[in-house]
Amino acid sequence: MNQDLGGAITWLSAPGHDNLINNHDWGRQIQLSFYSGPQPFEPDGQKTHPSWKNWAWNPIQSGDAYRNRAKVVELTNTGTSIHLASIPMQWALENVPGDCRFEADLKLDGPMLKVHYKLINQRADTNWYGGFHQELPAIYTVTGLTRLMTYSGDKPFSGDVLTLIANDWKQKFPWTRFLATEGWVAVVGEDDWGVGVCNPEVYNYLGGRHGGPKNSWVSTDGPTMYISPVSTDVLDHDIVFEFDLMVRVGKLSDLREYFTTIMSKRTPPVWDFAKDRQHWVPKDCPDAGWPIKDGLHLTATKGMKPRLEGPIQPFRAEAAPKLRITGTWKGLKGTGHVTWKQFGNEKPAKPLSAGFSIPEAGQETTVEVDLAAQPEYQGLITQLTVWLADKPTDGGEVVVRSIATGP
Repeated sequence: MNQDLGGAITWLSAPGHDNLINNHDWGRQIQLSFYSGPQPFEPDGQKTHPSWKNWAWNPIQSGDAYRNRAKVVELTNTGTSIHLASIPMQWALENVPGDCRFEADLKLDGPMLKVHYKLINQRADTNWYGGFHQELPAIYTVTGLTRLMTYSGDKPFSGDVLTLIANDWKQKFPWTRFLATEGWVAVVGEDDWGVGVCNPEVYNYLGGRHGGPKNSWVSTDGPTMYISPVSTDVLDHDIVFEFDLMVRVGKLSDLREYFTTIMSKRTPPVWDFAKDRQHWVPKDCPDAGWPIKDGLHLTATKGMKPRLEGPIQPFRAEAAPKLRITGTWKGLKGTGHVTWKQFGNEKPAKPLSAGFSIPEAGQETTVEVDLAAQPEYQGLITQLTVWLADKPTDGGEVVVRSIATGP
């Protein structure tokens, strides 16, 4: 972890191998990178870098596009673990420190690197900007690790054939979006040895190769391989946002076995909003903001259909025939409904949905939605959305305490 670059991880190696991390510029490395509004973010008359026009609020751990470095402000190294805190830089602006603080706790355990990351926001701008895609985190490696591998089929944890992820780096947006249904991704060389990555809360990934066809083991070369677990999250002006990362080196078969041993134990999801949003994003119903206390306190936008969009988190329909929504509705009438996305059917001809009656105002109620009663509810479900009212509202409030799947 480089103290001269905000504590970003600039070196990862193993016996018989040189550095596996790409360090061509300050936007590479293994590092934190967060996004929110406004877009463009140009405070105090600043203008974004010509190559990054219309760029949003985006503090990153290493430094900015002008090669101004982030600063480590706290560091403890016990020999077996590292704790650090840093002040990041706004990527697209010249020498503008981030109005936030990054923290990282790192432990090395044999071929496994475990990191707990934290964003502590300290923004003066208190506006609600809604959900943005977050890199949790961004990971860049050398192109000697030539292949991006995962399992992206509808039979996770069955030993089914792995998927090679390809991309066209010459496109304006070079990366491929893909669903890692076993919850892990790896970049490996021709000998099937390389680096595996797992953020246990995220299944949606960006990744691919950027640069010419020549493979390189030189850390500072321009061509690079990229992996990022991507989640859509709201970053309040004062939020404390945390996540975990596992990085492991080894043979592809061993990486898959290790990560699937962890991820296959996960049960159909239950989301409890006692302390945070659990990666759910309010749409047309901003919540009361951070800190989250005993549920999402939502205010419906007049003339709109308030809803909560869930994280991308695959589970089998047969393991979760019912959905239970516990909350309090006030000022909303009629019906709501739950829609879902299905593996291989991300854009169905008509919405896949099941309705429910909105409870009487002012009384906390658990609404049970019989998903299994819908013939279309089958296979691998990848995402849920809860529509809190079917018709545009005149306002109204909802407190959602939990959303749970299960038998």
